[in-house]
Amino acid sequence: MVFVTSGPTIPQIRAGLLAAAAPTQAMAIHAQAFRAWLLEDTPRLDPLAVIAAAGLATGGVRSAGAVATLGYIDAAGRLSADFTAALTEGLAWLGDRTWFRPHQARTLEADGLAAFGIALALRRQGGSARMGWLQELVVRSARSPDLPGLDRSLFIAAAHLVEAPERQDAIAMLPEIRLAVTQLGLGAVDDACYTASWQRILQFTGGPEVVPEAALLLRALDVVTERNLPARLGRLDPRDVLHVLQGVQRSFLRWTWEDAPRTRKSALARWEIENEYHVQNLLWAVLAPLFSDLNEEETLPPVGQKNPRVDLSIPSVSTIVEVKFVRAGTRFQDVIEEIAADASLYATDPRWKALIPFVWDDSRRTEEHPKLLAGLQQLPMVAGSVVVSRPGRMERSPETGSAEPVQAA
Repeated sequence: MVFVTSGPTIPQIRAGLLAAAAPTQAMAIHAQAFRAWLLEDTPRLDPLAVIAAAGLATGGVRSAGAVATLGYIDAAGRLSADFTAALTEGLAWLGDRTWFRPHQARTLEADGLAAFGIALALRRQGGSARMGWLQELVVRSARSPDLPGLDRSLFIAAAHLVEAPERQDAIAMLPEIRLAVTQLGLGAVDDACYTASWQRILQFTGGPEVVPEAALLLRALDVVTERNLPARLGRLDPRDVLHVLQGVQRSFLRWTWEDAPRTRKSALARWEIENEYHVQNLLWAVLAPLFSDLNEEETLPPVGQKNPRVDLSIPSVSTIVEVKFVRAGTRFQDVIEEIAADASLYATDPRWKALIPFVWDDSRRTEEHPKLLAGLQQLPMVAGSVVVSRPGRMERSPETGSAEPVQAA
């Protein structure tokens, strides 16, 4: 666990990194795509796909960076069918090229950001035969002298993505990169990695062309603070509320839903969740111990003939939690429209800066959740959203809709 004893608070550090990681028009498009993929800033990816595909369609300006851009967009789940062919053709074009040619300026061979995006794309497509050329390139590039630490680490990360023979151990990567991409499973992350990342976060100084580094440190900071919550220093912010709510699904591992009474004197117990009010009660139980100023069903100042009322609110972090209960007949687009309408009303009250939609999906349409989350994220005020499906063990009778005991095998 990382402990902080002095210096700026975590929100102050995060605000500085967030400012340093802001994208600029002068950035290469694959650097913009890397930042957006890493920080889950998905709305920025769509226009980059158009630019990258147009560049690949023009022979004289094709670049590895354009292919990498589509690779990051594909890894974020935002690559539409219109651009899938452009990515496939771009990968084939790169695979047919000769790299490390004498007396030729290095392009992809010296660009770790591009190599990592391309490795993401190749891993998603699968097939080791397609990866041979990149396996050789990233291993050789990672050993090049005078290569910046960021590029070297990304080449090593790319080598692990495509399972390149003779790749360097993941410990040779910068610690913040190991933390930032931990979800990709590129190597074990230990306490020393957390400590080293925290020290590098504290030592970061801004400057020109530091967006990728700042984005990596920002992502690493979020991983560090998530690991240490609630033992954090500094003032809490809406992200802390979001982090707690994202863990609610795990709470159902020990949720009371019995197939038989636990004792001879007790009745069968099942904690049913049948409506929006039940979900609000669940969230109250989760949030109340952490936020002493948590309120429920608070009525906001009227907006014309409207009298907005929020489900849950936390004034200390200027955050509203809006609860939605989705039944089998509910359309997810209707949920987005309802929350958009709510957000427009809440925005008229200057006390509230962040909105976190919490959606209970009683219909378990998990295949639609990514699109719902992406849509909610584009709404004003939304700091993040959570969708929780009704757990599989909480079965209902198909005839009555009431809770039904699960028969033992």
